[in-house]
Amino acid sequence: MTLDEFDAALVALGWKVSEFCRATGLHRNTPSRWRNEGVEIPEWVPQHLGLLLDLRRLHAASLVPPSPKAEGWLVQDLARLHAAYLVPSRGDGGDDGQ
Repeated sequence: MTLDEFDAALVALGWKVSEFCRATGLHRNTPSRWRNEGVEIPEWVPQHLGLLLDLRRLHAASLVPPSPKAEGWLVQDLARLHAAYLVPSRGDGGDDGQ
């Protein structure tokens, strides 16, 4: 994740950097280190922000009745989110015996 992507995600969420730090337990200086010292943004940050953005979009969509044109997309998005965030990745490619 680039700093521009990080900033854009916070804007889309309506969050300040301090709110992100409070919500994630990061020290308030950590994002400054990413910006000013070239410290790499951890891999969990884009995944966390992506999940929050998906939840925000789904919540907004649930408040408005879907149009016939968009019928079914909510269920598809929920299935995609389930697969992306809730199904553990095995990483070994093996069968878990189930």
